[in-house]
Formats: sequence, C-alpha cells, structure tokens
Amino acid sequence: MQYAIEKRQKRSICNLCRLEADLTWDHVPPKGGTVIRPMEMQAMMTRLTAETGKTVISQNGVKFRTICKKCNEHLGAQYDATLNEFSRSVGLYLKSTLRLPMVLTHVTKPQRLLKAVLAHLVAAKVEIEDTTFDQLARTYALDPSAQLPDDIHVFYWVYPYDDLVVMRDFAMFVLSRSFDMPAVFQLMKCFPVAFLCSTASNYAGLNSLSAYRHCALDEEVEIPLRLFPVRERHWPETPDDRYNKVIFGGASAMRSVYAAPRRATRAMARRNERAF
Repeated sequence: MQYAIEKRQKRSICNLCRLEADLTWDHVPPKGGTVIRPMEMQAMMTRLTAETGKTVISQNGVKFRTICKKCNEHLGAQYDATLNEFSRSVGLYLKSTLRLPMVLTHVTKPQRLLKAVLAHLVAAKVEIEDTTFDQLARTYALDPSAQLPDDIHVFYWVYPYDDLVVMRDFAMFVLSRSFDMPAVFQLMKCFPVAFLCSTASNYAGLNSLSAYRHCALDEEVEIPLRLFPVRERHWPETPDDRYNKVIFGGASAMRSVYAAPRRATRAMARRNERAF
C-alpha cells in the first residue's frame, strides 16, 4: 500500500496553480496557529479498518510537498494570518479556566478564513487529481476577489483533541440513520478547531462558515463559536452502526492522513484537553 504521507517528487505539478515547478512543503495546519510537534502518521485506511500498516514519523508536524513556492507564499501572505489568529483564539477559549458560556462570538474575516481552509485542503493530497472540488477550491483560493462557489459549504466546530485528521474526497449520507442524500466531503481536524467541506448545504446542525460567502475579503464579522456539547474525537469520519453511518471513498480518501503526537510528547500535548 502507498501512503499519502509519502513525499511527491521534488519537481512536479503544483496542486494549486497546476504548473510544473519545484515543490515546497505546506504545513496542515499552517505554522503559527497551533503548536507544531513530532507526529506519528498513518493512512486513513489503516485507521478505519484496524489493518496493520506502517507508521511514519514527522519531526515537525503534518506537511505535504504539493505546492510551488509562489502559491505557498500566496497562502502565507494572503490567508494564513487569519486562520492562525482564529485558531490561536479558539485555543485560548478551550484552555481557559474561566466558566465560559456554551456559545461565544468571535470576530474574524470569513472570506480570508474560507480561502485558507480550502487552499490547505487542496494542498493536502499527494495524488495529482482534478476533482470538481479541487477545480472550484483552487480557483477560489488563488483569486482574492473570488467568492465561495455555490456548490461548496463549509462547517466548523471546536476540536479539543491532540490528534489530526486530513481526509479528502469521501462520501457520507447527510441524514442520520438514513441511506438518503449522499454528499461529498473534505475534512480537516486539529486542535482547536475542525472544518468540514461538503456539497450538502447543512450537516448535523454544525455552524456554517459558508453562510458568510458573500462577505468582502476584509470584512469582519462576529461568528458564533459553540463550545458545548463537544463532538466525539473520531466524529464524523468513523463508520458507526448506531446511526447506519457508512463512509465511501476512493484512493485519495483511504490514503488520507491520521496523525497523533509521538508517544514521548503525547502526555504533554493532551494538556490541551483538560478543560473538557
């Protein structure tokens, strides 16, 4: 079996601009929003099926050599600061010793935040593909004036856990306990917040970031941040007989990444969860 955590050739097709170039590393999440630590990584197939597979160690977080220097610098200059500020702020809320309400509001720039999330999801795939999501998200992220395509919906929730999941191009049924309304999803979860992109306009009552798709690039908005109840660690990507939840996916889904802090640093990392 091959793994999405393997390196692509140093010179190849950039996932964002689609030009052949020398590739650079894209950290998911980007540096500056959370603590970057040594991680043990497995393919998602290994995680979902309990299949025996190899574990790969990365000394400085989860990263993908999939985008060129120009695109990497574009993300850093245009969008990463917004994503990092949002992540740092949510992290402070989760680690606070104060008694906080169930729902807070936080001021952010939704358009820049959306572009950052989608760009890093596009980068988080070793396979050179051109799926509908890749096409739409790529065009949206590279053009600061572009608005989020109508067929992409983005949801978010707090994620007070120390592991990380980046899962691409998988399908689930939208309605719990039902085999109706299948939709395609993209997932990025890491402390302190998770993002789920979907072709469905709503999912499981999650707050919608795409509700602000018509905001100007630098327009600031107060968005709700629901601190309680906390979703389960392996939700929603794990099949569940209780709700007839079935996960479908091809190579890019099964070769997606599950990562956890190395055993030597895991106890320290899990201090992030104490508030919960």
